[in-house]
Amino acid sequence: MNNELLINSAHALGQNWGLILAILVCVSWGTLLVLGILKSITKQEFTNAELITLALGGWPLPALFISLLIIGLLPFIPINVIFGAVLIFMAVSAGFAIHVARREFKPDLILPILFFLILFFIRLGFIAKISLPPYFDSAEHYRIIQALLNMQGAQKFIAPAPNYYHLGYHVIAAALTLITKGNPAQIMLVFGQVMLAAIPFPIYFFVRRATDSNTAALFGAALAAFGWYMPAHAVNWGKYPALLGLLLIQFALGTVVLKNRWLIALSIIASALIHTRTMILLGIFGAAWILSGRIQNKRGQLFALGGAMLGMATLLLNRTQLFGPTFDPYRVPITLLAGLLSASAARSFPRLIFFSTLAMLGLFAATLIPVSDSYTLLDRPLVEMTLFLPLAFLSGLGSARLPKFAALIFISVIVFHAFTVYNFSPSDCCQLAGRDDVTALGWIKDELPTDARIAIASADLSIDSFSAPMSGTGTDAGIWVAPLTGRTAIALPYYTDFLSQEIRDSLCQQQVTHIYIGGRPQSFRVDFGQTAAWYETVLEFPSAQVVEVKGCK
Repeated sequence: MNNELLINSAHALGQNWGLILAILVCVSWGTLLVLGILKSITKQEFTNAELITLALGGWPLPALFISLLIIGLLPFIPINVIFGAVLIFMAVSAGFAIHVARREFKPDLILPILFFLILFFIRLGFIAKISLPPYFDSAEHYRIIQALLNMQGAQKFIAPAPNYYHLGYHVIAAALTLITKGNPAQIMLVFGQVMLAAIPFPIYFFVRRATDSNTAALFGAALAAFGWYMPAHAVNWGKYPALLGLLLIQFALGTVVLKNRWLIALSIIASALIHTRTMILLGIFGAAWILSGRIQNKRGQLFALGGAMLGMATLLLNRTQLFGPTFDPYRVPITLLAGLLSASAARSFPRLIFFSTLAMLGLFAATLIPVSDSYTLLDRPLVEMTLFLPLAFLSGLGSARLPKFAALIFISVIVFHAFTVYNFSPSDCCQLAGRDDVTALGWIKDELPTDARIAIASADLSIDSFSAPMSGTGTDAGIWVAPLTGRTAIALPYYTDFLSQEIRDSLCQQQVTHIYIGGRPQSFRVDFGQTAAWYETVLEFPSAQVVEVKGCK
């Protein structure tokens, strides 16, 4: 399944080495700055490995600050002046961080960085053969990034509109695009893999703090990286803001451990800007911690833990439309191992295991609490993406009781299981655009008039049984017509019968001039050759077509 993974990673590195280097420099600067701040705050209380792994979760904090500065000043100040000021600030702040960090330069400061680079290289193979970022969410992310990039000159200032959701992610991506002069679509792809590579590392910090064991901390981080195919599969859904949010909420929880109010406040604000629902996630973790502390005696904690675990087992066996898909990534032997390890550590860490179990129950409860007729507190995909955090933490706690050699053997088994069972390549379900589509979209941009109105295939999508369906969701590469070509896209059901007179009249009423046909299962399927008076195929590839609507003229 992953035989060509490293070859694909090397291919992606060769194709995008300049862009990758620029993004890694930005990530390194953010990590170094956060590390310097953490060392200044904590003095000698934490190991280098703990602080660098937490800093790998906190690098988006300074990146968000500098990106807001760049994008905010873009309408008013020439971009070269902004870049000059930003470079000076980055150089000075990096100098401060290096001065602080070099006082205790040890191998445990370097190893996490080396592991991060290795993990990033492995994840990089995902993008080797992708033409555009996957799923329909990515087209919307691209649109927002492009809108932010277009704010040059005061007359073009655009205040963040309600549909600029998860603004923080888009601001960072837009700033990276300006700095690297890259393509926003390629920025999204590379940046997504950087996030995936960084996400497991803060788990090391939490497990190390709780157990005082480097091996247990490594075990928890290995599970977060390779234990389940989540959260890595989420890049197939274009969930880039949520992935960045998972980094920030871990850093926010870490600042609570550090007990620094300024960092807590800043990390919470940054988390909310990156992804609005991180506030709900942080609220659930906070409530679980407070509730777990209400029971003071160990017997009461064990009793409450037993009840919570019984509730989790009931949910795990529930195969309803809501909870069944959520648990799909976790119905594997690795989850059984996590459960056994956490149960074995119940007497050593009753509150922490109770807290983690309550947090998981809280995540599921949030999917049942409506906030409107259309939405619940949390949607199923976000819960599915987040469950690995408490599971990896629980496993790390349990592994503290294992002999060191046994824990290392288990880590090797976990990594082997991942490479033999999970697919590190893009999922066929979510790749809506191929090479033919990219060529066809380029032709549309170059050849069709700017006032062209293009019909694209769509469907109503439900992500769970509670939320209202998302209407007009793109089902093929037609979703990229508007963001990539600037032409107007008109969403029509993928099963539209273009041969019926009613549909023809509707096309004329909506002033549709062309129809985009992709190569996906839910693309339009019509033999336009039967109606030469109404339709003419003006561009045709094996997996993409553009048809002109002639009958309205």
